[in-house]
Amino acid sequence: MDHVEDSPILVVSATEAECVPVLRKMDRRKALSPCLYSGTVQGQPIEVLLSGIGSVAATFRLTQTLMLRAYRCAIAIGIAGSFADDVSIGETVQITEDCFADLGIDHNGQFRTLREERLICDDFDCDFIVNPVPLTSNHQKLRGVTVQTASGSKARIGELVRRFHPHVETMENAAFFYVCRTLKIPFASFRAISNKVEPRNREKWQITEAIESVNESLTEALRSVMFEV
Repeated sequence: MDHVEDSPILVVSATEAECVPVLRKMDRRKALSPCLYSGTVQGQPIEVLLSGIGSVAATFRLTQTLMLRAYRCAIAIGIAGSFADDVSIGETVQITEDCFADLGIDHNGQFRTLREERLICDDFDCDFIVNPVPLTSNHQKLRGVTVQTASGSKARIGELVRRFHPHVETMENAAFFYVCRTLKIPFASFRAISNKVEPRNREKWQITEAIESVNESLTEALRSVMFEV
């Protein structure tokens, strides 16, 4: 499907809670479906897709939406956990490469990716899916991992860090990358850090602050969407 300049920008969020601020800012908002809204923000026509939590829901809803409608580009927003000590809670970052970190084989107690087992065939030449043209912004550009079970034990966290050297963890971002790259639509992903990836302790999480941060970053990006070359 053609992606023409006057098409809307697609904003993708796993849950409504993560994009409430931008939904409130939308002029002439209307629901195109229970999980897709249209309107304008900063004079930009946008549509907001609630993809659902996890890679399966995100892949299905995003693919379905992109196959039915034309968009100028897609921008994912949401919250994330951070592995990195130099990323502050509440800070918004731009993820520029990601992978399906728990998709693989248990080889006698040792995790091996599908690529290591030569069981995958696609257009990507490594485990990480890279955004070839990130959005121009002042945010840190970091590496993510996508998991289907949020990490909450020292052993699991240590394995992810040792194998993938990630900065942030999400449950949908690699799926967003995979679909956008496969369908050849320009894309960007902004995530705000709500917590450190550590043994689970929700008392330390700052979800409200992270949601406000990432939605403000989206609003700034919508003022002048410009992809790097």
